[in-house]
Amino acid sequence: MKLTLDISKEEFDGIVGADMKVTPTIFLNFPSDIRGVYEFELMNSIINIYDFKDQLEKQDLKIEDDSLFVFGKMKVRIEGVKGADFEFVEGNSHTGRKQYHTWPYTLNKGDEVCMCGGNLSFLSGYYASVIVVAEGKQKITLTFNTDEAIPIDIFNKDSTTQAHSKVIEYEHTSSPGKLFDFNFFQDYLASGRRVIRNE
Repeated sequence: MKLTLDISKEEFDGIVGADMKVTPTIFLNFPSDIRGVYEFELMNSIINIYDFKDQLEKQDLKIEDDSLFVFGKMKVRIEGVKGADFEFVEGNSHTGRKQYHTWPYTLNKGDEVCMCGGNLSFLSGYYASVIVVAEGKQKITLTFNTDEAIPIDIFNKDSTTQAHSKVIEYEHTSSPGKLFDFNFFQDYLASGRRVIRNE
C-alpha cells in the first residue's frame, strides 16, 4: 500500500532522519534549474510519524500506539523550492575530498530549509549532504510503500531487529553496463539504435 504524509508544517530534519546503525542511501536528481518542485529518494531512512498518525489512519494504515517511526524507502517531494546547496564528501567526513554544487537562491524571512543526507547512490564512497531552500508556503510530502517501509518502536529490540531485516544493501558497480561492451552492442543493435533481437 502506498502512503503519503504531508509534513509541510514540520521541520524536515526533525521528521526525516537516519538510524544510528544504518546509513541512508540517497538518490538525487540534478536538473539545470531546481526551482519549483524537487524530488529525490531515500533508502534505509527513518520517518518520525508520531504527529502524523491521523494522516496514516485516514489512509487505512493501522499502527500500534508505540510505533513512532517508519523505517525503509521513501520518496521526498518539495514544492516551492528556491534553490539548494549540495556537498559531496569522498571518504572520511573530516579529511575526505569535498565537492559542492549550488543552485543560487536568496533567503527571505519565513523561508524553510530542508536538510538530509546519505550515501550517494551512484558513486561508491561518497556521502551527500543536501540543503534545499523552499519558500514559506512550501509543500513537502513523503511517499512510501508499506512493502518497503514498516512501522517500528525504536525502544523495542524485536521491532528494530525486524526493521533492520528490511535494510536494502545498495550495490555499486565498478563495471560498465552491457551497452558499453562493443561486442554486445554489435550483437544486439548492429550499427543502429534499434534492438534487432532478444537477449
